Amino acid sequence: MIKNVPAKGGSAYSGKNKIFAYTILGLNVIATWASWWVLRRAFLGESTHSWIYPTLAFSLWGIVFALAVMFVRNWKLQFASFVLGFVVYPFFLGFNLSIVGALITFGLFLLTENQAKKEIAQGIHLNFYRLVGHTLKYFVTAVCMVVAVAYYFHLLERSAVPSPIFLEDETLQAEMDFGLKTAGFVLPEEKRAIIDDITSGMSVDDFLSKNFVQPEVDETILNSDSAPGIAKVIGDTAAVEVQQKLLAKSKKDLSKQLGVDVVGELPMKNVLMSYIDKTERSFFEYSGTDKFYVPIIIAIGIFLTARVLGTIVEIFLGLVILLIIKMLEKTGLIEMVREQREVMTIRYDV
Repeated sequence: MIKNVPAKGGSAYSGKNKIFAYTILGLNVIATWASWWVLRRAFLGESTHSWIYPTLAFSLWGIVFALAVMFVRNWKLQFASFVLGFVVYPFFLGFNLSIVGALITFGLFLLTENQAKKEIAQGIHLNFYRLVGHTLKYFVTAVCMVVAVAYYFHLLERSAVPSPIFLEDETLQAEMDFGLKTAGFVLPEEKRAIIDDITSGMSVDDFLSKNFVQPEVDETILNSDSAPGIAKVIGDTAAVEVQQKLLAKSKKDLSKQLGVDVVGELPMKNVLMSYIDKTERSFFEYSGTDKFYVPIIIAIGIFLTARVLGTIVEIFLGLVILLIIKMLEKTGLIEMVREQREVMTIRYDV
C-alpha cells in the first residue's frame, strides 16, 4: 500500500535541503558572471584558447543551471538568480543592441525552467534522462545564440571588420573541399586524377609538370617526324631546360589568369584557396557591403560552429549531471518521495 505524503515533488528547496538550493542558486550567478568574463576575453583576443575556456565556462554554467531548474522550487528565487546573472552582461560585453539577444536568452531560460517544472509536476515517474536532455538542449541553443549576437555587435563596434584567421581558413578549406568534391562528380573519369593531385597537397611545380608541361613535351616529340633524332639532338640537359621554361610560362599564365601569386613550392590547393578568397573580397569591396555582410557571415559561422560543438558537449554534460544527481540522492542532499494523485482520463467504451 502506498502511503499518502505531502506533495514535495523532489524539491531541494524544502526542509534540510535549503542550503543546497541556495548554494546552487549562488553558483548559477557566479557561473553566469564567469561565462560573460571569459567570453569577453575571447572576443578581445586576450585568451590564448579562444574555444576551450568559453566551452569550459559555459559547461559549468550548464550543469549548475540544469540542477537549479530541476531542484529549486521557489520561482522567485530562481528568477532573482537569473536576473543577477544577466544584469552584469552589458558591463562585460558592452552597452549595445546585443542586450536584446541577452534578453531573449533570458526569456528562453525562464521558458525552459517553466517547462521543466511542468514535466516534473505532471510526470508519474521522474525521467531524469529526458528532463536533463530537454533542459540542456534549450540551454545550449540559447547560449550559442547569445554568443553569436554578442560577437556580431562586437565586430560592428570595431573600426575595421576583422578577418579571424582561424575562422577564415576553416571556411575557405570547407569551400575548397566542397568544390573539389563536386568537381569529382562532374569531370570525366580520365580527368579525376587532377582532383586527387590537388587534394593530396601536390605542389604547384609538380602539379603543372605532371598535368600540363610533360604532356605538352611528349606530344611535341610524338608529333615530330623524327622523334628519336630530336631526343638525341637536344639531350637530357636541354630537355630539362625546355621543361623549366615551359613550367615558368605555365606559372606566369596561371598567375595572370587567377590574379594571385603562384609560388612553385606551395600546394596547388593553397593557390586555389587564395583565388577564392580574392574573389570573395573583391565582391564585398565592389558592392560596398562588406561592413554589413561580413559580420553576419562570421556571426552565423560562430553560431553553427558553437552549436555543433555544443551537441558534443551536451551529451557529455548530460552524463555528468545524471551522475551528480545520483550522488546527491545518495548523500541525502536531494530526496525523492512518492505521492498519491488522482488522475482524470477519458473513459473509452469502444
